[in-house]
This record gives sequence, C-alpha cells and structure tokens, in this order.
Amino acid sequence: MKSFLVTLALLAIPGTAALASTTQLLAPMPTASAAVTTPADPDHFTFVVGGDNRSTGHGYPMPPVWEVICREIGWLHPAFMLTTGDAIQGYGDTVAEANTEYDVFLRDISLTGVPVFCTPGNHEFSLDKALLPVYTKRIGALYGSFDYGNSHFVSLNTTPVAADGTMKGGTIDEAQMTWLVSDLEANKDAKNTFVFMHHYVFGPPDPDTPEIDTGFVSTEVRNRIHSVLVKYGVRAVFCGHNHIYWHQAKDGVDYYISGGGGAPLDASPEKGGYLHYLTIEVSGTKLTTQILQPGHLEVSVPGGENAAAPTERLLVTNTNDLPITFSHLVFHVAAPPTGQKLMLTASIQYKSKIKPGDARILSQTPGAAPGTVDVIVSTVAKKARTEEITLGPALAKP
Repeated sequence: MKSFLVTLALLAIPGTAALASTTQLLAPMPTASAAVTTPADPDHFTFVVGGDNRSTGHGYPMPPVWEVICREIGWLHPAFMLTTGDAIQGYGDTVAEANTEYDVFLRDISLTGVPVFCTPGNHEFSLDKALLPVYTKRIGALYGSFDYGNSHFVSLNTTPVAADGTMKGGTIDEAQMTWLVSDLEANKDAKNTFVFMHHYVFGPPDPDTPEIDTGFVSTEVRNRIHSVLVKYGVRAVFCGHNHIYWHQAKDGVDYYISGGGGAPLDASPEKGGYLHYLTIEVSGTKLTTQILQPGHLEVSVPGGENAAAPTERLLVTNTNDLPITFSHLVFHVAAPPTGQKLMLTASIQYKSKIKPGDARILSQTPGAAPGTVDVIVSTVAKKARTEEITLGPALAKP
C-alpha cells in the first residue's frame, strides 16, 4: 500500500478576510470534542475528509477499518474533519436500529478528538422519512455552512424531501439551491470556499447508473450545480457515494471523491478502489492533499497507557512512504520531583544506527489522577520508520 501527495497551487480571489454570517449554521456533531478552536493563523490550517463507512448490508457490523481511521485522525489532530456521508447502513432499519448504528458511528468519531462536520448520504435516510428526525437529533442539520479562518465551508443535502413528500437521492431541492446561491453570494470574498456533499458532481460512472459520469440523477441537474460553483469561484468540492478515490479539476473547481471509509469498494485499486482518507493543508490559496491509507500509522505504549510512571515512552510507527505529522501524542506521567522538570528525548533506530527524532512538547496539564501530568507531544514521523519518544524527569538548569 502507498500514500500519495498532491499539491494544488490555486489562484487567489480578491477580497477581504471578513466573512459573512450564514443563515443556516452547520455545527459539528455532538461529541465531547465538538468545540471549534480559532486557528492561530487564519490562512494556515489542516482538515481531514473521509466517509462512506457504512456496512455491507442491513444488520451487519460497521467495517472495523472506520475505527482505525478515526484513531489515526486522533493522532494527526487536524483542526476538524468533514465526512462525505453514508455513515450508517440505513436501508431496512427501524428507528431503533438506526440509533444503534449511530451509537457505533459516534463512538468511533469520538476517537478523532476533533470537531467533525457531517453531510448526509442516501443510506442515512434510505428514502424513509421516518429516519430524518433520527439524523437531525443524533448528527445535526441536513445542510448549512460555517467559517474557519479566512475560508468558508458549505454542506449540501443531496437526498432531499420532494414537494410531494417523497425522497430522491442525487439532487438538490429548490429551497436549498436558493439558499446555496445566497450563501455563496454573501461569502464571495472568502479566500477559499469549500463544498462537501454526498453524491458526486463529476467522476467515473456510478455502478448503479453506468450511463452517466455523476452521482446525481442526470447530467442536467449536475451541470446546474456545477455552474453555480464555478460562478462563485469554489475552490474544491468533496463528495462520496462512489467508494473510490478520484480527483479532477473542472472549470477551475477541484472535485474530489473520497468514499474509502470502509463501505464495499467500487473499483480495483488502480482505479481508485482502496480504503483511504484525505488530509487537506490550507496555506493561503494553496492546498496540499495527502491520501492516507489506514493501517500505516501506529502509536504503542510499552508500559501501558495509564501506568503514569515517572518515565514513559511511546513508539510511533509510520510505514507510509512520506513523513507524517503526529500532532496529538498523549503521555500520562507522574509529576516530576521538586526541582526537576520533564524532558523529552526522541530517537530513530534503523540497521543498528541511531539518529535523533523530531518531537516537542505542546502542552502540560494536571492529570486526572493526583500527582500525575498529561503531556501533549507532536512529532514529524519519518517515512518507513519507528520513532521512540521518552518523557521523564531531569534536573532543572540553574
């Protein structure tokens, strides 16, 4: 398995840094880590995209790889995560069964330790209106927008309720389209605008509708949405529905499909059919996208996660073919004796050679147990290596 690195240099849209407020605020899912922090630099931050993690069928368990993905995101610790829908199986579910599936989904999401914004897929509703209030209660609004730094983020519901009361996947209703145009107009001076939704705008033919190159019901519906996104200079659009990775620029808009969260894959690996999630680094008007395949990152604690000994060590393994930044490594250690402080050391051993690692302390707070300290550490893990990080007391310098 490999990781891939894609860098997109994008043209700037002139305008001010002040963003307009949205009339339909999208809040993160209700988890313990739902609070959104203000970026230290409004032009520089990282977020993660992933989704389509539902099971293979009604009554079957969530794919275990979704828990792995969420745990890895917790170590990377981006500013927040966007999901691309199909969080549960949904089809054939009773309200009680849907709630049970959301229990598992939210349990896994909590492992990320960051705010997570969700867009609904067709599986959440399974064309059954009885499941709509379950989604809004457990997850949140069906669509909306929010600001982060100098960027604007928009989520759309592509499985709306039609005027006759029926549900249709792969479209956007008129009320939502009117809101979208209004929201984009109000935020047209944002440095970047990102849109995420479930059904994909452009991509390979859908296995269910092989005659068209979109997840929408027709190319006419797709083209109408695309023209609005082009008009307002949307930077990038993140979708799911097709269980692959795919990317292509159309008329200045970068379209991504990221449906590799664990649902049955829709293509062979060489055509994008592999498990994955994306990290998106925003630097002004430049995006750097990493495609990460789960199972190549690991953090182990030889002494036990809650030992809280005077000296603790972590083994941080990165078997990707590029360096990865771990921004949230947690040490639970005993508070150092009076006159001493906690010191961090890091090393990488390979073929009997030892080189210094790259680790630093980000914060220290009192631990839950008396006489303990919780220390947050970051490191840039070199590719195909394990880094050993040790934290323990040392004499303070005079």
